Amino acid sequence: MNKDIERKVIAILEILSNYTEPIGANTISEKLLEKGIELSDRAVRYHLKIMDERGLTKVVGKKGRLITEKGREEIKKALVADKLGFIISKIENLAYQVTLDKSTGKGTVILNLSVIPKKDLKKALNIMKDILKKGYGISEKIIIFDEEEEEISPGVFVPEKSVIIGTVCSVTIHGILIKNGIPVSAKFAGVLEVKENEPIRFLEAITYNGSTLDPLEIFIKSRMTSLSSVVKRGEGKVLATFREIPNSAREDAQNIIEMLKDIGIKGKIYLGKPNQEIFGIPVTQETSALVIVGGLNPIAGIIEANIEAENKAMSILYNYEQLQPIKEYL
Repeated sequence: MNKDIERKVIAILEILSNYTEPIGANTISEKLLEKGIELSDRAVRYHLKIMDERGLTKVVGKKGRLITEKGREEIKKALVADKLGFIISKIENLAYQVTLDKSTGKGTVILNLSVIPKKDLKKALNIMKDILKKGYGISEKIIIFDEEEEEISPGVFVPEKSVIIGTVCSVTIHGILIKNGIPVSAKFAGVLEVKENEPIRFLEAITYNGSTLDPLEIFIKSRMTSLSSVVKRGEGKVLATFREIPNSAREDAQNIIEMLKDIGIKGKIYLGKPNQEIFGIPVTQETSALVIVGGLNPIAGIIEANIEAENKAMSILYNYEQLQPIKEYL
């Protein structure tokens, strides 16, 4: 199969992977156009027929197609080179869409979504509360979707016997700074060592440009955090992201970060000195480092406690006003 057709097949599979219900050629054609691929309904049906024969999709009556497990595996294997840079592009696109006003606390933020068993919710919330209280998350405000089969975003449904927890993503800070005229360059996400309640150095890092997956999800799946130890003893490993801003914008950035505390964005943020390294990482000349704790730290903490969680970082845009302090759910 030539590379052009293969790219279209993968694009269709990626669209189908976002849906739990079958969809038809018309919907797929519309979603492909959003990806910059123009295919008529007829052309989509042609590709779907090929995909059916390969076992990548299956027909569900007249409703349309569903992706198969083989199709999901194909996404993971296919065209890795094409996916390089996907994460940084996603960050920039989502950050641009953040509308949260630093003064009023109204507008959209980016949420990470995590699916956990409903039976473990109370235990999970208590763990998350302690982590957020220590500042190892972006905001103590969260949202819980607990109505089974509720569609919280196109193609995103609450699974049976599960709940979805939405936590504020660190890219929200990126977006707020951009909205206020401050250029931000996202560099990497990593594992940050903490001793005596203070960050010491980055132990691990994955650059956004060099990864096809969200780095924080990789670290969580690899069990590389120790949030429980950080909360109880003030030492351990947490997730954090590393960015750079121009030195000329440093003072404005500092003022914005302080203002955000008044609207509940109180997570730990470290602004480096101009042209100086921070936590063992040098910066580009004429820039200052901006280290923001990972929004998925609370979820990493519940996974440490052996609670199953399926995470999707940088998942959806959501109105910040609809989030509630975590204590309201306990």
